[in-house]
Amino acid sequence: MKANELMIGDWVYRPDCYDQVKEIRYTGVIGIDGMRGVIAFSELEPIPLTPEILEKNGFIKERLYCHGTPLQYCVLVDGLWIDISGENFFEGKLDYVHQLQHALRLCGIDKEIEL
Repeated sequence: MKANELMIGDWVYRPDCYDQVKEIRYTGVIGIDGMRGVIAFSELEPIPLTPEILEKNGFIKERLYCHGTPLQYCVLVDGLWIDISGENFFEGKLDYVHQLQHALRLCGIDKEIEL
């Protein structure tokens, strides 16, 4: 992963476990366990956004229709529909947990994601 893809609080996969970004440095990130030191960007991987993660966090996946024609897949978050197909709200599809976290922040929604 690259520094410009991450924000404080993002969930990532590092060797052997999930971690949450607490600090971003020039050479890598500091995770929840700061005693581990800097984790190089090359060691980090994005966490795929799965239906199980969405469901675990209380998201409702719906297909919206207009006159019987499917429009897009969306998730309902605190009363706000967010398109996760990339057709309306975003230029690209949300494939990873950290991308969903960014979308929620852009919408002003303060929601902790659990893995």
